[in-house]
Amino acid sequence: MIAKMKGNNRVLFFTSLGHFINDSFLVLFPVLSMYYLSLGINATAIGILGAVYNFLSGFLGAPIGRISDRTGKYAELMFMGFLLIFLSGIFFILSFFNSDLFIKYVTVSIASLLLGSGLAFYHPLGGAILQLSYDKDEAPKALGINGSMGSLGRAIAPYVMVVLFDDLGVTKGLLAVLIVTLMLSFTTYYGLKEFSYKQEKNLVQEGEMASLKPYMYILLPLTVIVFVRSMFIAGVQLFAPTYLFMLYKSHYVAGVFLTISYATAIIGQPYFGKLTSQKGGRFVVILTTSLSTVFYLLFVYLKNYYVQLLSFAIFAFFPLAAFQIYLAMYPKSLIKRFLPEQTGSFGVMETCLAEL
Repeated sequence: MIAKMKGNNRVLFFTSLGHFINDSFLVLFPVLSMYYLSLGINATAIGILGAVYNFLSGFLGAPIGRISDRTGKYAELMFMGFLLIFLSGIFFILSFFNSDLFIKYVTVSIASLLLGSGLAFYHPLGGAILQLSYDKDEAPKALGINGSMGSLGRAIAPYVMVVLFDDLGVTKGLLAVLIVTLMLSFTTYYGLKEFSYKQEKNLVQEGEMASLKPYMYILLPLTVIVFVRSMFIAGVQLFAPTYLFMLYKSHYVAGVFLTISYATAIIGQPYFGKLTSQKGGRFVVILTTSLSTVFYLLFVYLKNYYVQLLSFAIFAFFPLAAFQIYLAMYPKSLIKRFLPEQTGSFGVMETCLAEL
């Protein structure tokens, strides 16, 4: 048991580090969009490019899950995603070196494609590793801790990026972020490279998991919930920095605003992971969806800075806990066979609606 716990703790630590890296870059394009507005790239183009990278980050999740099913190469695939994110940052840097607007659009478009592709890797892989390492009772807590590290990255990143970009310039500041990211990516890879879970070839042949039909009573409601909640998560994350910059005319104010707000999810992730274990996923989904809707509406319609700050902070506390709630509602037998692929499929559904 001690050996097992040590192994699980190692997996939790390094998957959490990977989640920190991945979710830090969820806010990169939204933060850069504030600077692109000043360079002449219009808000409509920013929205389209944001939709492209968000769509790719979900659409590619399912095939990545299938590859991990067949190969068991979780660490290698996760590291590949981080390398694509690093490469996207290089193209974002290049977009600031050329004054020609057409060249800027081309380089930003390439960077967006690479960023979306890179962000597609972590969630189907990280979720699968944790679910395969912990039993059903322990998994929600582990996913909550893991999710809080993703929230920590998402919370710290806006402030750090804005400070570096304003003090050093966007190109030097982003280069500093990329160097640290590459170092952490290598650390995550070496921490997880011993983990392997390869699907048994005869599993489906024996008829134990030949079809998803027995699980549709869970999958269909979860699909509907994911569709609805996606409008309150991915869409808001994409446009919130631009909206706040246009409202308050300050990169720094927008960065501080986002950091304080996203920091609430650091507490929310483990709390709702524990609550899911105690009360069940259905109760937590209803609770978080209802309250996040109320505070989202307050954020949008009340234009007072302090009211908006409080509303958005409370809003972020609820919906960003969805990751571990959904996965905790999977039957364990379904997890063993289909988890990486179906987690990726949820990403497709979520991001497609968010782009609308």
